[in-house]
Amino acid sequence: MLLQVHLSWAADDDTALRLAHEQWRTAILGSDVGWDLATPGNFAEATAYVRPEDMREHVLVSSDPARHAHWLREYADLGVDEFYLHHVGKDQDEFLDVFGARVLPEMT
Repeated sequence: MLLQVHLSWAADDDTALRLAHEQWRTAILGSDVGWDLATPGNFAEATAYVRPEDMREHVLVSSDPARHAHWLREYADLGVDEFYLHHVGKDQDEFLDVFGARVLPEMT
């Protein structure tokens, strides 16, 4: 079984939550709504009332690599064989460094 996991990691929890809200809040609309929105302004209007804390239902948000490893192990225990990790933030290099050193080794 394969699973794409949307996550937000940063040096602190507040930043991780802010990144999730800034970069990924439109994703919580779902495809049924998203397909009908034609402009960036439409997306902004549709997500105007999405609060940062709402993101926790759709994105794994934490500054703690051990917490992310725990979440991934829970999925693995359900039978997930392969993960596709999608960090919603823009700093992919730091994400790859941290997850390569501190999260992925915990998965073996």
